[in-house]
Parts: sequence; C-alpha cells; structure tokens
Amino acid sequence: MNAVRRLYHFIFLSPLTYWTGIFLMVIGLVLSNLAPFFVKWLTESVQQNQLNHAFSLVLIFGVLLLLSNLISNLAYFIGDKNMVATSTTITQAVLTHIHNLDFAYHTNKSSGKLISLMKRGDEAFFTFYDVLNRSLLSIFISFLVMFGAFLQLRWTYLVFVLTLIFISVFISYFLVKLNIKKRNLFNDADDEVSSARVDNLVNFDTVKYFANEKFEQKRFASLLKNWYTTLQNYFFTFRYFDVILGNIINLALVGIMLLALIDLRNGIITLAEFLLVTTFAMTLFPKMMNFLFSFRELAKKHTDLRVYLGLLDEKISVLDPVHPKTITNPKGEVEFSHVTFAFESKNFPVLDDFSLKIKAGESVALVGYSGAGKTTIAKLLMRMYDPQKGEITLDRVNLKDLTKEDLRNQIGIVPQDPLLFNNTIFYNIAYAKNNASKDDVYDAAESSKVNDFVHKLPFGYQTVVGERGIKLSGGQRQRLAIARVLLEQPEILVFDEATSSLDSLSELTIQEAFWNMVKNKNHPRTAIIIAHRLSTIMRADRIIVIDKGKIVESGTHQELLTNPKGIYQQLWALQKNGFIGDEEIESE
Repeated sequence: MNAVRRLYHFIFLSPLTYWTGIFLMVIGLVLSNLAPFFVKWLTESVQQNQLNHAFSLVLIFGVLLLLSNLISNLAYFIGDKNMVATSTTITQAVLTHIHNLDFAYHTNKSSGKLISLMKRGDEAFFTFYDVLNRSLLSIFISFLVMFGAFLQLRWTYLVFVLTLIFISVFISYFLVKLNIKKRNLFNDADDEVSSARVDNLVNFDTVKYFANEKFEQKRFASLLKNWYTTLQNYFFTFRYFDVILGNIINLALVGIMLLALIDLRNGIITLAEFLLVTTFAMTLFPKMMNFLFSFRELAKKHTDLRVYLGLLDEKISVLDPVHPKTITNPKGEVEFSHVTFAFESKNFPVLDDFSLKIKAGESVALVGYSGAGKTTIAKLLMRMYDPQKGEITLDRVNLKDLTKEDLRNQIGIVPQDPLLFNNTIFYNIAYAKNNASKDDVYDAAESSKVNDFVHKLPFGYQTVVGERGIKLSGGQRQRLAIARVLLEQPEILVFDEATSSLDSLSELTIQEAFWNMVKNKNHPRTAIIIAHRLSTIMRADRIIVIDKGKIVESGTHQELLTNPKGIYQQLWALQKNGFIGDEEIESE
C-alpha cells in the first residue's frame, strides 16, 4: 500500500477532528492572504485623498489579522490533537504487529536496526503530517488567492507563474528520485552503525572478557567511514535543491515584478495594481521557496515513512484460526503426530516424521546430543513455528485451531537463558500473572529461592535488574524465571535446562517445589524437561532419547541403562558426574 495513502488511513480514523482543523485552517489562510488587496485599496484611497476611508480600511485590516491569528491557532490546536492521536495509533499498531510476527522474524532481525527504523519512521510521520496538511495547504490557498487577483489584472502574470511552477515541479521530480536513492544508501549504513552500537552496549561484558575493545573500535570506525560517505552524498542532494530551485524562485520573483513594472510604465495597470502584484510576489514566492524546501524534507523522510509503515505488511506465517476452538477443561495431554520440521536456513529437517504422545500429568525428559531437536520440540509446542508436515495436539485439539494466546497461557516455560525486563524484581516475577497479589508473588519467590538474594539487596524486590537482567547472575535470573512459572501455575511445564546455573543446594530446593507442582495429587501437571542433570532426569516418568530428529530410545532411567549400545548409556558413561550431553544450540 502506498505510504501516503496508508498514512491518511490512520489520519481519517478521527475524521471530525481532522476536517474541523482543516476547515479552520482554510479560513485563517484566506483571511491572512487578503493583505495585498488591502495594500491596493489603501493606495487607491490615499491617491484619491479619502483618508477617512483609509483609516477604516486599516482598522478592518487589523481586525482581520486578529481573527486570522486566533482562527489559525485554533486550527493548529485541533490539528495537533489529531496529529498526536494518529502518531499514537500508528505506534501502537506497529508494536502490536511486531508482537504478532513469528519467532523466526525476531531471530533474523537486528534489534538495533529495528529500533533505528521505528525512531526514524516516527519522526517522518510528523514531517509528513505537517507538510501535507499545513505547508501544502498554505501554499495552495495562497496561490488560489493570487491566481484570482492575477486573472482580474493580466492573464500573462498567471501564465508566467504557472510556467515557473511547472518547471520547478519537473526538476523537483528528478531531484527527489536522486535524494531517495541516496537516502536508501544512507539508511542501510545508518542501520549497520545502529546495530553495531546496540551490540556493543548489550554485549559489553563479552567485549571485555576477550579484551576486544580495540577490535570493536576498529570495526565501528570502518562502519562509520561508510556512514560518513553515504551521509555526505545524501546531503549533497539538498544542495542541488537549494541552488537550482532557489534560483528559479528568485527568477520568478524578479520576473513578475519586471512584468508588472513594464505594464505600469505602459499604463496598462495602475500604481495600486502594481503594488498588489509586487506584494503578492514578495509574500508568496518566499512561501513557495519554503514549500519546495518542505518538499525536500518529504523526499528525505519518504523512505523512512514507507519502511516504517511497511512493517505492517510483514507477513505472519503462524496465524490464529478464523474460528478458534477452546479447551474448556484442560488436562495437558500433548501429542506430536508424524511431525516434520526444518528451519528455512537448513537443508535438512530438525524433526523427521516425529511422533510422541505425552499423557496428561506425565513428566517426560528429552535427552540427546546437541542439535538433536529437543528445544525445537518446545518451540513447536508453543507455536513459535508451525511444522511443515504432521500435527501437534493439546487435549486432542490441533494447536492451529487454538489462538496463540490461549495456547501459551496453558504452557509455562523456563528457558536456559532467561531474559528479564529492565524493571524491578517484583515486576519481573509478577509479569507471569497480571492479577497476582503481592502474597502470591512473594510465595513464588520463596519457593524459587529468590528470597535468598533479594533480602541482601538494598532495595529488595524494588531493585531494578538492568537491561535483560544484566545486574543479576545467571543463577539469579533462572530463579526469577522459575518463580514466574510457579506463580503462573500452568497446565504444562517446560523446563529447558532450568537449573543449569544453580548450585546443588538451591537446585535441590527448587526441584522439590517443581515436582510438588507437577505431582500435585489434586492437580497433576504435564511436564517436559530438557535437562542434563541426572537428579532431574531420573525422576521423570519417561525419558525420550532423540537423535537426528527421531526418537531412538524411550523408557525410565533404569530401563535405558540396560541397553549397553544405546545413546543414553553412552552419555551416562561419559558424564557420570551428574550431566548428560551438553547444552543444545539450535540455529534458525
């Protein structure tokens, strides 16, 4: 969809406010553009020695100026309300759409580039709104009034002005194309710089671990060099605007005054009419110059607005159903039936004709070498992706028939590397359940051993954890993530290396809270455990060994140890110190 058309789609969501502002703006502009006529009438009155009439004209002119100012400011006030409301609506719509985009979009998109894009897009919106609804309207009304006056005097004035306007627009077209081309090149370079800047700020500890400050500075300097070159080339296009169009406007101003002076000398027009023409020219041509400079700004911001609103066109492949089903009495039975899944960047399936049924209330541990597909199973269950073949059901309902919100509300996950909001510890725990009471949050924190370190902090639960939880250790972040799940009390629990960063004592206490929730006699829960610690795996009802996207072994810990050639036995022999395999890394 055209960027300007989409812009007005949002603007027209508040039509009464918008059109009221435009109507008042038109009245104010018409009144303010009557000044040249008053100059003509005053000159005629003075020449005819009608000074009383001249005084009356001055008073009327003063009243009109006052009215024009009041009406114009009222128009701006109403227009500002529409502009801010539209900006808010667009910002909310873009963020909502980004939330709805698939997991794959976010894994492939640089956060730094996305933030830069959204910031430039928001700035571009205000520029477009102001130029299209104010500057353009102002020049349009001004020229309409001037055209009417010139038609009454001499049609040659009108032809001269229209010719120069046509030449200006024609040249502007090519200058704008050049400007947009250079802007696109600069945006790419600016995004690279922004991305590198964010990477360095977020991963500053990694830079220091490897003493790579100079390397990063050199890499950043290289990016800045390209950024400098593209920015200079982009700025040069504005100088073309200034020189070429600026002199055309200057030629128009001098030309119309010369034509009027020739007509005055030949007696075709009077002195009062000459002053009318020159007053129009001296007030309106600078306005046209300003408008062309505003047009230059539109060219500058067009790409930013187009790309910003273009975010709304990003396709969502994991869609909610048109007619969703609901699970009225959730039990937590999960089944993968002949599921095949491959990431777009891979030439082979991560899961190949994979089938697994997990009974309601059953705890299942997933074991395998790195890249076997364990974490992918959890992501498919959460509908971060959809499989290419087969189906996944929850309580015998296909996941595609459930809304993503309903599905994910029934699943609680503790990832291996939990990321936290740059907010308080209390906020990060309570995030799992918006209506949770303070006592509920504190109980979850106590069960997950968050209390052990929170009470040592000067601000306790009101301590801000920093961006992504950088102020906390890995073990502390995992405790907060576990507290979230304990607070949420979902039907299905997914533990993806959830205790890998904890000491043995804390792990034992947290596991006890975890198993108490899973094996609750009144409300048993389904659990999927991706772990390498035997203390967690051994207590699972069933252990599933996965290799190359297929199930190769299944049974309890003791049953699997009886197979001397099995993968589980090999992993057990390799890591008898309490771990199985190594952490899984799955690249999309």
